[in-house]
Amino acid sequence: MTTLDPDVRAAKHRVRPERPSEPRRVVISDPQAVRALAHQARMEALDELFSSGRSRTATELASRSNLTPSAMSYHLRALERFGLVERAASAGDARERRWKATGEQLVIQPLGGSQAGIMAYTDMQLSQYRELLASEIDFRSQVRATGEPGPEHPYKAQGSMVLDSEAEEEFMERIFDLVREFELRSAEVEDGQADARRVHYLLSAFPDRGHQAGSSAVTEDPPEV
Repeated sequence: MTTLDPDVRAAKHRVRPERPSEPRRVVISDPQAVRALAHQARMEALDELFSSGRSRTATELASRSNLTPSAMSYHLRALERFGLVERAASAGDARERRWKATGEQLVIQPLGGSQAGIMAYTDMQLSQYRELLASEIDFRSQVRATGEPGPEHPYKAQGSMVLDSEAEEEFMERIFDLVREFELRSAEVEDGQADARRVHYLLSAFPDRGHQAGSSAVTEDPPEV
């Protein structure tokens, strides 16, 4: 999981269910390091290494980005300089270097509130996710064109709620606890497991700074044809 500009203030104390174990965090505060992340191949490599918790070779990571192994090795060395990845022990064929994440959660929090790097990273992240959404819309449309039912769950949910400060804090805590729970389950999935596949998600929640709004919710899925 990657988080942007987390709220580091102490949370209010209250009784709540036992939470999943806290992840080992890698915090990026150097604006130059944040700007270095604004590259699709580097984002995809970090996503794989942080989400899987396993080591990968440059060849394995390059296959996700349509790059050559040598080009991916260049990006991995750049990420190594900023302390985001590190060289891992060899497994099996030791002729190719393996890489792993230096933690379990990537936290991006630029010093001094610098916006340039974080906006460049956010733009790249949203562009990448837009491509994933477009691919999913196309897939569901093709499935339904054959007369077969498409996936039942929506591919995107968007809405707003009116919450007091305590409820807002609880909402955020429970959402990220849920993500952490399933990330731990994801790390237990064996490589090549037949019934397992990657599931993409994007979470963003923040208060409306301009005006008070009523509660609404919209889920999106292509209409039945």
